[in-house]
Amino acid sequence: MLYVRRFTADYQVAFAAWLKTDPFTNPAAPPGPADMPQYRNPSFESAARLNALAAATFNQGTAARDTAERYLRDTVLFASVLFLVAIAQRFKVRSVRIATTTVALGLAAYTTVAVATLPRI
Repeated sequence: MLYVRRFTADYQVAFAAWLKTDPFTNPAAPPGPADMPQYRNPSFESAARLNALAAATFNQGTAARDTAERYLRDTVLFASVLFLVAIAQRFKVRSVRIATTTVALGLAAYTTVAVATLPRI
């Protein structure tokens, strides 16, 4: 009975109730004191709270990753605008230069609006 003295108060109550079910001869008895309704593990509430906190933190991380990916996409689009403007200067035909510059300006306008709607950090 050395181990019984080391049980917590909650577990001792559940252990006593479990022994009353005659677990060594009764096949319908619960498998152990932890399965008794008298036993309440204090760590369960803490685990549930920490699990909810972890889920909330994970959701914040997912949202931050999505925002970072949108910022990266817009950076690449701005770089594409610079590329199109630079390449437009190389064309000898004026209408091609105007068309390329128009596409670059349209892409710049779209990207500027996209950046303006991003959440600020």
